[in-house]
Amino acid sequence: MEEGDYLPIEEADSSKPSIKKVGFIIRKNCQRCSRIVERIVDIAPKDWTIMYEREVGKYLPVKSKDIENIEADLIISVGGDGTVLWALQHKNCPILGINMGGLGFLSEVEIGEIESSIYELARGNYRIERSRKLSVFLNGQRLEDCTNEVIVHSSKIAKIRKFLISTPNSFIDRVAADAVIVATPVGSTSYSFSAGGPILMPSLDAVVVSYIAPFASRSRPIVLPMGTDINIRVLDKNQDCIVILDGQVEYRVKSTDEIVIKTSENYAEFILFKRSFFDRVHEKLVKNVVN
Repeated sequence: MEEGDYLPIEEADSSKPSIKKVGFIIRKNCQRCSRIVERIVDIAPKDWTIMYEREVGKYLPVKSKDIENIEADLIISVGGDGTVLWALQHKNCPILGINMGGLGFLSEVEIGEIESSIYELARGNYRIERSRKLSVFLNGQRLEDCTNEVIVHSSKIAKIRKFLISTPNSFIDRVAADAVIVATPVGSTSYSFSAGGPILMPSLDAVVVSYIAPFASRSRPIVLPMGTDINIRVLDKNQDCIVILDGQVEYRVKSTDEIVIKTSENYAEFILFKRSFFDRVHEKLVKNVVN
């Protein structure tokens, strides 16, 4: 069975690490999220060592620390997908996302499922889905890893740019567009999907290159094997762009700069319960579409 395939819960127990240290992070400026943390801590196993990120400490009388200093077996993220992605940029440990509104594709647990999910977590009735991250290099300097996508976007609204996309050995495309997106299978359900890209199964060892508002109709999304080094150059002189990593951080890019996207040695790990990938796609992306 390949990485990312779904194991029945009863088959997955022996391979999962035991949970002893749990860290909590919440959406920025969300007092309601801190009340969810209190609710979880009240029912959590007594042998759990609990740690809190700084934002939690703004609302609860607990000792808190920077996320980089939280050494946990599991991070529970209370907020939305942005909070999950922020955590994954800072930590390489399994994440359990609790959705506080919005789409929440990366957030496994809804508000009404909190108690039952924590009980299942404590019993070991869960699985871990792993997805390879992308590493991003700007002029040879490594930036933050990405779980969802790398976006190279025009720095000005409604101003297209000309991009050259290639591998070390092959030309891929030359396109005029607002932006180029390179997405993982996890990220294929996010911005890339909104831009017309295909949905990739989490078990696929691949990435998808898609475009935002391409000027030429011939330009279409393309799926490449994971492990392919993807080079992106801005062809217009004196036309700056922005590199956006998982919607969390951004860097200015000049036409003379080189962006290289590689397969990271790090994985994003998600705690999941009973729902399959297709259940999540139907629930989050399809159920409100009228045919």
